[in-house]
Amino acid sequence: MSTADDSTASLIDFALNFRLDMASPHALEWARLIVLDTFGAMLAAAPHEIARIACAHAMRSSTADEATIMATGMRAGMLQAAFANGVLANAVDFDEGSHVATVALPAALAVAEKIGASGADFLSAFIVAFETCSRLRQALEPGSDGRGFWHIGFAGPLAASLCTARLLHLEAQTTRMALGLATASSGGFRRNLGTMAKAFHSGNAARAGIEAVLLAADGFTSDADLLDAPMGFLASVCAPQQPLRAALLDLLKKPLTLDAPAKIKVMPICTPIAPAVDACIALRAQHGFAMQDIAAVEADLRRGSLIRDEPTDVDAASFCGRFLIATALIKGRIALEDVGEAAITDAATLALMQRVQDAPMQKSVRVRLNDGRLLEAAIGPVQRLRTADQVIAKFQYCAAPVWPQAAIAQFIDDMLRIEDRPDLSGLFPPPAAI
Repeated sequence: MSTADDSTASLIDFALNFRLDMASPHALEWARLIVLDTFGAMLAAAPHEIARIACAHAMRSSTADEATIMATGMRAGMLQAAFANGVLANAVDFDEGSHVATVALPAALAVAEKIGASGADFLSAFIVAFETCSRLRQALEPGSDGRGFWHIGFAGPLAASLCTARLLHLEAQTTRMALGLATASSGGFRRNLGTMAKAFHSGNAARAGIEAVLLAADGFTSDADLLDAPMGFLASVCAPQQPLRAALLDLLKKPLTLDAPAKIKVMPICTPIAPAVDACIALRAQHGFAMQDIAAVEADLRRGSLIRDEPTDVDAASFCGRFLIATALIKGRIALEDVGEAAITDAATLALMQRVQDAPMQKSVRVRLNDGRLLEAAIGPVQRLRTADQVIAKFQYCAAPVWPQAAIAQFIDDMLRIEDRPDLSGLFPPPAAI
């Protein structure tokens, strides 16, 4: 197979040869901000049961002191830390909208801490993982999403292996072996959305990618053309449709994904329902109706992603469209506390949920009142955070229950100047009481 149509060679070439000076100032700024935002998502998950389980598992199977587990003050082996941090990053669905950073950051962080890499090397590795995972997602989309595959579970291990290979300075052939090994850990299904297993995909991908590189460096082999060959990764995951291979070629010659507008979330909810939630918030602000005045609510509940019928626990809440619509109408917002333990048993919310009706493909939210009036708001685009100040404010909100204010301010300053650090030691403060 020639290099011109060899996706594996193109990904490896990008991973091993990318330099920070190849990135535009815009891409570098948003790489730092996405890192900061993802750390915030990890901290936001700290009070939840999923965090306790994931961190306890990491410590149970760890005998090494190599890398930090966020929000805990604990350190573990880099494989275990990558797993726990990947779970934390995706646990409350407040990470960036593509979810790619939930693999890219935990993998880059764990290896960078283990080897004492500089801040610049850490940021480079994060960009490598973010870009390759984004491109793999694009290549897989023609055939994978519609079949129920979850892209992070499939693309994530490969991206984590590529950033690890970069940090460990592997040569191209060993990296090729690692990439093939990483595919052996690929897997994930959309049916897990709204359960703890959704976040497991991110943790597993970060850990598995690192593990593949360690094995390859020790001489463990895989099929050299596993990514591209018939009956290989791309052909199998995308069957019966063809993968978009062009997305994987000549990456060093293309603009970075990070040059496009970032997908930083405004609310801790599944993205497809966010425009309908915004419409509910606008209707409430404009008309000021009471909940007892509502006879019915009609909205497209986006059941392709929001597959949970009831907010049975905090993991399901962000993936239950009726619950989110009812919450937005009652509270005029959706914040972290609005999808927490107390919120999912709120009597008023549960009562209004029963009046929320699914209207597939409807381009508006309609609220029918008991007096006969019909209030309607059009569905707009997904709202994102667009400025550094907005992302910083979101991080401060997520971190406030876990870290003291002085530590939050110092961490923000450190992350926005991450390239200046000789290593990552001393970057993380101990947690406050949760």
